[in-house]
Amino acid sequence: MAPPKLILHHYGFSNYSEKVRLVLGLKGLGWRSVDIPAYAPKPDYTPLTAGYRRTPALQIGADVYCDTQLIADRLESLAPVPSIYPADNPAGRAQLDALVYWAEHSVCRPLALYITGVHAARFTAAFHADRARLHGKPSPSEAQVRASAQKYLPQIGPQLEKIESLFADGRTWVLGPTPTLADFALYEAPWFLQTIGGEEALPSGLPRLRAWMARVAAIGHGVMEVFDPAAALDVARSAEPATLPDDSAGVFSPEGLEPGDRVRVMPLDNQDTPASGELVLIDKQRIVLATDGPRTGRVHVHFPRLGYRCGRLRS
Repeated sequence: MAPPKLILHHYGFSNYSEKVRLVLGLKGLGWRSVDIPAYAPKPDYTPLTAGYRRTPALQIGADVYCDTQLIADRLESLAPVPSIYPADNPAGRAQLDALVYWAEHSVCRPLALYITGVHAARFTAAFHADRARLHGKPSPSEAQVRASAQKYLPQIGPQLEKIESLFADGRTWVLGPTPTLADFALYEAPWFLQTIGGEEALPSGLPRLRAWMARVAAIGHGVMEVFDPAAALDVARSAEPATLPDDSAGVFSPEGLEPGDRVRVMPLDNQDTPASGELVLIDKQRIVLATDGPRTGRVHVHFPRLGYRCGRLRS
């Protein structure tokens, strides 16, 4: 059986997308690249994601996978070798998950707010307004964005020095002899710093971090083909969602939800990016919505259970 055609909806300076692009590169996968806007509106994207607007999403036919952890798991299931996880090691997987959480919540977020604030003039007013709206804040002026950036500066050096210290024992990769998802998640922060601020934005005196970054970058992004957004919608419309397990005993919903309910899915961090549709599966690992539209046909939109909340839509 031919491998499924993978479509990644992303944009170039998205740090979360870079993590997924590196997974594709490590696994040597071919994929189609759909460039989406960095801020709302995203007219060719949100019809595929039931309204969810975070980046990236992985499309396989009429199935769309949101959140990079779920995307990574899906790619691992499609191409398990080489693995992005520690082999047969529950403790190693727990360590990896902790490192990924630290990387993306404690390291990358303040760093991103700092460097995009320092370079506020490179981004449109619509971009800054969009990011503020996600967090329930009023639209800022460019001067306000630049001023706000300075409060994050003290977080940058110490966090990068912690990454540098991971390699003090001479290891090549964060968790051992081979790269894992922990490397790609930790790479997001210094990669974003350089992508937005240039080479000089990375503090000096971090030789191990720089050498590790070069090793990660050398992995590449696999075999990429530029793909048109309208063509991706056509792919969804001409396909059927993959069959889901029919196991009522697998339903896990303390919220009292059942397949067939109209629901809304939101990240736990309360960012204003809801997805809504018909609930078709909910268990301890996944939430899957179905949505129908003239441009997409019937699509299944997949979310991880961890990090998301699901509630019944009120009529």
